[in-house]
Amino acid sequence: MIDASMGEIMVTLEKINWILKHGDSILEPSKRPGPANMLMKYKNAQVWYEPLGVVGAVVSWNYPFHNLMGPIIAGVFSGNGVVIKCSERVRWSSEFFMSVVKGALKICDIDEDLVQLVCCWGKDADAVSGNPRLDHLTFIGSRPVAKKVVKKASDILIPVVVELGGKDAVIICDDYMKQKGVDSIASTLLRGAFQSAGQNCIGIERVIVCGDRNNYELLLTRLKEKIDMFHLGSDIDQGEEIDMGAMIMGGAKFDELEGWISDVEAQGKVRVLCGGKRYVHPNYPQGHYFQPTLIADLDPNSAIAQNEVFGPILSVFYAADDEQGLEIANNSEFGLGGAIFTTNMKKGFEMTRSFRTGNVAINDFATFYVCQLPFGGIKGSGYGKFGGEEGLRGLCNEKSVCFDKSQFISTSIPGVIDYPIKSGKRAWTFVSSMNKAAYDYSLFERVKGIYNLAKNAN
Repeated sequence: MIDASMGEIMVTLEKINWILKHGDSILEPSKRPGPANMLMKYKNAQVWYEPLGVVGAVVSWNYPFHNLMGPIIAGVFSGNGVVIKCSERVRWSSEFFMSVVKGALKICDIDEDLVQLVCCWGKDADAVSGNPRLDHLTFIGSRPVAKKVVKKASDILIPVVVELGGKDAVIICDDYMKQKGVDSIASTLLRGAFQSAGQNCIGIERVIVCGDRNNYELLLTRLKEKIDMFHLGSDIDQGEEIDMGAMIMGGAKFDELEGWISDVEAQGKVRVLCGGKRYVHPNYPQGHYFQPTLIADLDPNSAIAQNEVFGPILSVFYAADDEQGLEIANNSEFGLGGAIFTTNMKKGFEMTRSFRTGNVAINDFATFYVCQLPFGGIKGSGYGKFGGEEGLRGLCNEKSVCFDKSQFISTSIPGVIDYPIKSGKRAWTFVSSMNKAAYDYSLFERVKGIYNLAKNAN
């Protein structure tokens, strides 16, 4: 319930309040500088943001409330109808959340049919991603499914924003560990790695400790101490305090996780300090529980270090210095989020510029999402952005509009270039002079160009 309150309710409340506070100004016509050409300075240039029509979102199951509400909030505020395709794994909760949305629309005297929910098996999902009545599509999910969605959407040539998860790394610089110690950073790492049992696209999967190896070992010790005290279970009907609940996926997913861990254990150098296996809960034997797992000394190129785990597994690496730390962090096909911990902000900014990822938090974990910045990744984590100003405007037709600043000055076609052309030579002299007057670096040539314009205008 704690994880849901933070990962579902808090971020949704933040999105609603942020859009209510800033959305109108974001969607106001945007004034632009206009042409650099001094002869065209009588023109105003603006971008108008108008609804696209009907926007769709195919969303994942890991945050069924927020992933449904986010596209609806942005879509409706920007003036669009919205169609949500939820995962078949969360149909019941999605239908309940949608009834809340429709109730809110009704109270506001807005047609509740403005938003619609679709739930179907994956084999039938082309009816959504390839629907010609959609004007935009957001996809949140896995890479294999994304390829199918984008391929179908290409048939109707609609824009698609694709968010495909990540392999987020946290780089902890030596200066930070020396000044701040391990306790505070350990708490941040555990929250980032094990919230929602690790089923979080911007969850922490890799931790890279730079510099002093003693700090690396101290952090591992502290993490192990805290993980060993975790309680697994369900706080819905269980009296004891629960740190981590069950996962949505079990079976084949657990086979995959255990297989990756067995592979690196067989190499001999890796330390599996906690967990590493599925867990049969005595009160909930049918629940999909996996032990919170801590792994150290991994080969950065191993399968578990390269693939998105999307489960309660935290891998910790040692790097001799910050440069090697960045090298390990960037050694991934994914590029969604990441974090850098340092007491030197100048260094933090420099490292951020070299971090090949779409979002970075400095001295924090994933707060770029709460800050309502545009959210999206690079490389294998997808393309395009939702959230923030860019996400809201991305659900609009960005219409470019120019008009005269005054009714007394407007564009007219000079006689020398009016059809039919009477003298090609004079017309060429005119347009050449126009370009010189507008763009030449020499003031003398500009003045000369204006003179020739006036001389050859008729």
